[in-house]
Amino acid sequence: MKLEKLDHVRLREQWPDESKDFTPWIASNEGLELLGKKLEMELELCDTEVSVGNYRADIVAKDTSNDQYVVVENQLSPTDHDHIGKLFTYAASLGATTLVWIAETMREEHRKAIDWFNETSTGVNFFGIEFELLRIRDSIAPYLNIVSKPNEWSRTVRAGRNMTTMDFLKLEFWTAFNEYIKSDGIRINQTKPTAKHWHNISIGNANIHLVLRLRTVQKDLSCEMYIATENAKEVFNNLNTHMEEINSKFGCKLDWMPLPKRKASRIVKRGTIDPNDKENWPDCFKWYSESVTQFREIMVPLL
Repeated sequence: MKLEKLDHVRLREQWPDESKDFTPWIASNEGLELLGKKLEMELELCDTEVSVGNYRADIVAKDTSNDQYVVVENQLSPTDHDHIGKLFTYAASLGATTLVWIAETMREEHRKAIDWFNETSTGVNFFGIEFELLRIRDSIAPYLNIVSKPNEWSRTVRAGRNMTTMDFLKLEFWTAFNEYIKSDGIRINQTKPTAKHWHNISIGNANIHLVLRLRTVQKDLSCEMYIATENAKEVFNNLNTHMEEINSKFGCKLDWMPLPKRKASRIVKRGTIDPNDKENWPDCFKWYSESVTQFREIMVPLL
């Protein structure tokens, strides 16, 4: 077997100008999908070159799994003091919970600064990423190397400081749900359990996924398809033309939510099982499993 030679390509060979070339590529569907997979987030672009006082944030996106803002600052050169200061300014002004600093190389002093920030800050995660271009023959591929990120220990400690009894219940609930689908061999991709009221399920599309939700006050459940593609309204309207047929196959009336003022749309199935009572959890998990299967078998083929 012949092994091909791997070459590194300077970023400026591919993108000569940072604001005109590099930022638009990262903000593109291809770029955000690549970044989102690396960060384990579902990223949706809000805007580029966002004014913050006398400065402009390169990219502002939203993690659609929790509606939290993500600020991305990118460089075609090694990291510098100017950009790290701007990132902190953007986080404070825009209320971002995740900062992402992308550069050709990450200087050691800046990597240490990011590590220190992640160990001492509360509520904000900071990622340092080196962006590489790799060439094999005539093909060039991007590669993101995370050189600094919040470690699981620091995340857990920070979360634990502010977690309520209900937060711990939600964390236990989703942990038990993962154990349920694993032990029963159910074909659902496991997602790391959190203390949130939602749990994302992948269906093989970066911009369309299922969201399982529980509501402890209303004492009910839901399973929804969250559509956040560039043509989300078109996808939603196409599914909506089959509404009667889809509702009939589900055996219930779904909640069709076009969300006209937002880019995304939702289609929701609701359940009436109380998740507060642990004795109900097996029924909750079964309902979720059956609902995910319905969405996959009935709606995914229509996308």
